[in-house]
Amino acid sequence: MYKILIVEDDTTIANGLKNHLEKWDYEVECITDFKNIMDSFTKNEPQLVLLDIVLPFFNGFHWCQEIRKISKVPIIFLSSANDNMNIVMAMNMGGDEFIEKPFDFAVVTAKVQAVLRRTYEFRGNTNMLEWHGAYLNLSDATLQYQE
Repeated sequence: MYKILIVEDDTTIANGLKNHLEKWDYEVECITDFKNIMDSFTKNEPQLVLLDIVLPFFNGFHWCQEIRKISKVPIIFLSSANDNMNIVMAMNMGGDEFIEKPFDFAVVTAKVQAVLRRTYEFRGNTNMLEWHGAYLNLSDATLQYQE
C-alpha cells in the first residue's frame, strides 16, 4: 500500500482527496501544521506528495525544494494558480506533475497511479540483467540460469 501526504490548506479539498484516495486503498495523511511540513514529511515517509502552491507561511515551491534536498519522492502540484509561469516553476522546482483546480477526482487518481507506476513498479526491472538465459539480479546479487 502506497502512502500519500497531502499538503493542502483548504480542509474541504484535503479531506475530499483523502477520502477519495483511501477508497483506492492508499494510506493518506493530511498536513495540519503548516509551519512544520518537513517534520511531517520525515515522520510519515510518503511515497508521493500532493502539494498546493498557495500555503500559509511558505509556498509550495519552497516546500518542494526542501523535500528535494532529502528525497526524490514524486511530487504532484495541485493549484488554482494555473498560469503557465506557475506550471513551469512547479516543474523547475522539482515537481513531477501539475493538476489544475478545480479538478476531477478521477483525473487525480489516474495521475497518482501513473506517477506511482512509473516511479516504483518499473524500478525493479532495471536491476536485472539477462544474457543467453542467465539472469543476474543486481539488487540481491543472485544468478539464475534457465535453458
